[in-house]
Amino acid sequence: MSYNRLMQETVFRKNIELRKEMELLYRGNRYKLGYGIDNDGKSYITFGEEFLPAGHFYTYGQLVNEAILGISPLRESIEVIELLQ
Repeated sequence: MSYNRLMQETVFRKNIELRKEMELLYRGNRYKLGYGIDNDGKSYITFGEEFLPAGHFYTYGQLVNEAILGISPLRESIEVIELLQ
């Protein structure tokens, strides 16, 4: 793993820890990352392509392992996504 990828993953994870809403660009498609609280009062991360229903993820690990960008898990694509905000 290169230093640049680690740095970008670190920044991405830190933004999530700080609960920063983000708009991301990947291969011409926009994705939105936000936050919510379910009916049981548990916090979750929302992530999905703009204008499509977002997935709900309860941990950072679940987000990067289960969220999909195109045909790849998010964890494999973090280094090529662009932050739009």
